[in-house]
Amino acid sequence: MNSQSNQPWTVDDPDRPPPQGAFPVWSKVFTKPNQQTFLEITAHPDATAKNAYIWVFVAGTFSGLVGSLVQLFVGITALRQVMPELNQSPGFSAGFGIGGFLSAICTAPIAGVISVISFAISVALIHWVARFLGGQGSFDKIAYAFGAISAPVMVVSAFLLPVNAIPYASFCTLPVSLLLALYVIYLQVTAVKSVHGFGWLEAVIAEFLPVILLVFLCAFAVLGIMRSLGPSINDIFRQIAPSL
Repeated sequence: MNSQSNQPWTVDDPDRPPPQGAFPVWSKVFTKPNQQTFLEITAHPDATAKNAYIWVFVAGTFSGLVGSLVQLFVGITALRQVMPELNQSPGFSAGFGIGGFLSAICTAPIAGVISVISFAISVALIHWVARFLGGQGSFDKIAYAFGAISAPVMVVSAFLLPVNAIPYASFCTLPVSLLLALYVIYLQVTAVKSVHGFGWLEAVIAEFLPVILLVFLCAFAVLGIMRSLGPSINDIFRQIAPSL
């Protein structure tokens, strides 16, 4: 297995293993969440960052499309409640719906691109921390492993969007979302541990240190902005206070 993972496979190589396939890989990751699973899928020549980006783009585009359609439905429903006379104008509702549907289709790939960018940045940060801690894994392998986790979760989350649009239904899906989030964290830590040859402690540090650093950076940035805008905000309040 390890010797095959280091072999420079080519597309026309007769000894090249058959493609793994997205759904078999995703199913293996979520039904067999252990170190051996990640070692097996990342040892395959398909384990590249490019394939992970494709998965995330498709899942992000699908999620963006579903989210836009849900917002369109909610918007039409709210508009009919605010303006009941529109119920007597089916042409307006149909035109509004068709326009919104076409807009959702056109903008969905943008959500896919944004998903790929955010995915690449987050994986790069985790990989950088892991290498700093002495990890031996490659970016292709960690990106592939994380893609096998993130893409199916994005698809499942997209299917939950219509349910969450129903009033109070989000209280029912909240436990599912929380359990799924915890499971994803476990899978990602296991992936880091497997790809980089870590113990659990190093894998947890590599997983959470980038998040902690980003939180501190955002907090310092907000404090800096508030300090720089403090005198201006005080002047505005002084001007508003007499009128109140």
